[in-house]
Amino acid sequence: MSRWILHHYGLSPYAEKARLLLGFKGASWRSVAVSPLPPRPGLQPVFGAFRRIPVLQRGADYFVDTRLMAEVLDSVTPSPPLFPTHARAVSMLIANWAEPRAFVMMGPVRFESRDDVQPLLEAGIHPGDFLRDRAPFMAPAVDTRRSGSVRGSARDHLLRAGGLYLCGNQPTAADFSAYHTLWWLRQPPQRDAVLQRVPALCAWADRMAAIGHGRSEPMTPDEALHEARAAQGEAPWRPDWPTVEDERIGQAMTLTADDYGRDPMAGTVSAMSDRHVTLTREAPGVGTVRVHFPKVGYELGAASA
Repeated sequence: MSRWILHHYGLSPYAEKARLLLGFKGASWRSVAVSPLPPRPGLQPVFGAFRRIPVLQRGADYFVDTRLMAEVLDSVTPSPPLFPTHARAVSMLIANWAEPRAFVMMGPVRFESRDDVQPLLEAGIHPGDFLRDRAPFMAPAVDTRRSGSVRGSARDHLLRAGGLYLCGNQPTAADFSAYHTLWWLRQPPQRDAVLQRVPALCAWADRMAAIGHGRSEPMTPDEALHEARAAQGEAPWRPDWPTVEDERIGQAMTLTADDYGRDPMAGTVSAMSDRHVTLTREAPGVGTVRVHFPKVGYELGAASA
């Protein structure tokens, strides 16, 4: 079986969540460093205009969104568990509260002064180019009213949480969903004035950071595409949770995120469950690929004529 391949960049909070999930599972994985801005030659032949990062790959199967990555990693490597029975409901609640709305609301805290764009400059990216790219990409997520119904419940849980982590004495998916935004604030230049007000939160973040990223080795975009080509004869990934029958299976459709980065992806719906949707696509120069998305947070629509 192919090893995991992660397409990511170092400054991305969501990529940090994915790296930490891989570390929690003790995974050995390959790292494809991508630019924070398109083009991304290892992904565009497969994804077209769709550009969310990070992406987890295994052979010709691609997994989008860290919420689904947590489910998939937990099914492939059940121990230690990310979704123990007592934590699944809270984990789902926090994932849909903290991602992406709390992340969006932290943007003004993260980018407060000229010093905050220094990491972009060090990565060879002009801050103006970054802003022009991200403004239309993130704009749909600015309206946070949809998260109001769960924000209060998640906040109350966080205030009452006992133990070392949000659901007890072991980390669960809830912790990974809440951590990455705080990780973002702790990157240079740190938001010490904010963070020092909540020492218990910083101690929890230290415990999360200590999980680490597992074992990784670099891989080029071309090598990742080669993995997809070489996997054309392999059996596709199938979840270990039940799939469902749906009249849309077998139909050509588009799938679009319901919050930000609403570039659609077209393909044939080939599988569906209460947790995920799979689009099968023909990628030029690569072959047949399957792109898997979480069910929550994405909308299926009719394919363009």
